[in-house]
Amino acid sequence: MLRDVTLGRFYDNDSFLRRLDPRTKLAGLVIAIVGIFLCSSVVSCLFTLICVIALVYLSKVPLRHIFRGLGSLFVLLAVVAALNIIFVPDGLFRAALICLRVVEVILVSNLLCLSTRPRSIANGVETSMGWMRRFRVPVHDFAMIVSIALSFVPLLADEANRIRDAQISRGADYSKGSLIKKAKASVSIIVPVFVSALERSEDLAVAMDCRLYGCSEPTRLHPLEYSYEDAAAYICILTYLCVVILMKVGQL
Repeated sequence: MLRDVTLGRFYDNDSFLRRLDPRTKLAGLVIAIVGIFLCSSVVSCLFTLICVIALVYLSKVPLRHIFRGLGSLFVLLAVVAALNIIFVPDGLFRAALICLRVVEVILVSNLLCLSTRPRSIANGVETSMGWMRRFRVPVHDFAMIVSIALSFVPLLADEANRIRDAQISRGADYSKGSLIKKAKASVSIIVPVFVSALERSEDLAVAMDCRLYGCSEPTRLHPLEYSYEDAAAYICILTYLCVVILMKVGQL
């Protein structure tokens, strides 16, 4: 399961999504999620599904990377689907709708992480929230937290995988026994990962202090700039939103 973590893992290629400005991709993610949850009919669900498939094609990311992490959700989706089928009127359609929404949201979120560097996502968040500086909101600090979190997630996942493999080579077995025994066995992974996270955070804090972080106004080596591709992407995003709203109003 830890090997299926896609948060913070960047897949470098020369795709249309890769070249877009992070602000464009963040706006597209928000509008895509809004459109997904506005869908309530078969036609609108098929439309959003086609749009997600088009995004997957434009990303040029291998499918094994995009669908990584969905396997652990199958049990949860199966339970939710079963409860809807049993207790909700027209439960079969509702179950399919909920499962489709969850899968689509995860896919578009994975596409954002796979097509954008964590630091670029943080820069996009900071620039998009720049207007909040008027209210003395520490936007830069929030963006730095996002950047550090996205960078730490894959590092800690890889560290947990290495520790788990080392424990298995010493004879540990995490696949047998009751749920309580498995939870107790997981302590041998959780504690070293927690210690490693504290050590990494302490080293990072020392490095930031040595570079006088927070003593002056931050600057960027590569300022964000929109391109013609971003303009085309915004047109597609607004068209998608308008179509979804028209389908919602027209009950299509």
